[in-house]
Amino acid sequence: MTAIDYPIHIEIKPRIHLIRGENRSRFPSSNSILVDDEILTLIDAGAPLSHIETTLRDLGHVLKDIDRIILTHFHFDHKGNANRIWDVAKCEVLAHPSGESGIRSYAGFIENYGLQGHRYWTDWEQFFRSHIPHILEDYEVTGHFHDGQSISCGEVELIPIHAPGHSKDHTCFGLNGFDTIFLVDIDLTKFGPWYGTAVSDIDDFEKSIQRIIDLEPQTGISSHLLDPVSDSLIPRLRNYLATFDARDQRIIEEVQNGVDSIERLAQSNIIYPRFPHNLYVMFEELMIRMHVDRLVKRGVLVWNGDRIEVLDK
Repeated sequence: MTAIDYPIHIEIKPRIHLIRGENRSRFPSSNSILVDDEILTLIDAGAPLSHIETTLRDLGHVLKDIDRIILTHFHFDHKGNANRIWDVAKCEVLAHPSGESGIRSYAGFIENYGLQGHRYWTDWEQFFRSHIPHILEDYEVTGHFHDGQSISCGEVELIPIHAPGHSKDHTCFGLNGFDTIFLVDIDLTKFGPWYGTAVSDIDDFEKSIQRIIDLEPQTGISSHLLDPVSDSLIPRLRNYLATFDARDQRIIEEVQNGVDSIERLAQSNIIYPRFPHNLYVMFEELMIRMHVDRLVKRGVLVWNGDRIEVLDK
């Protein structure tokens, strides 16, 4: 693993530690949170195992001391090393009930992504097998958490905030209330929202972001930023929310200019600025289709055979 130029972990509140991911927490790595309390709890396992073990060691623990893993959703950069940790700790593993099938098995994971049959499907599988082969293994889920039902770690209470859209099971967590929220993949990155699976939904994503805004948090912790966000958090959440409408508008403009298919719209790089791997083309096309579908429902676009057109009014 390459050397990093930032601390692997920082304390963000008493007993609550942010474990930073590899490559500045960029996908396909992510941040985890460790609650060093009576019930030693890890939220997400997407950080490198070495980062998790280092954090535990610095706090006087080892891997087998973990009592509980909470998985915010089924994506591979979040369930990550949960199976490896469970093999050692035999701990409780909690998930939202709607995400259990995507966590437990590779078959369920693939079904929830909904990308089988795409022309770049084999590239997707090769990526998994070469970069993250442990994702092909089965994972344990021993129980469920539910929206608003607090999970006690001792002094720290974790409050699940079901926030679907990014995925159907995506859940944020209030940390001892809602002043500090683990935003997970309402991630506030420059890239913006990501919703590239069969169980993603733009309208739900918008509602989830607005729900977080309405809770008026003071600090947000992203799965893909190195540091918690406190400065101008609410304006940043609003700007993040506005990305959906901006992408809608860009699609309308492209269709007006004669870009009349999902495949051609994807090549306009409306969401991804570039495609470093063919799997990103799959995600782009799926997300573009979601935008087109909702613009058709709104009476803005229309399918004319296999061509997309702006509806004349």
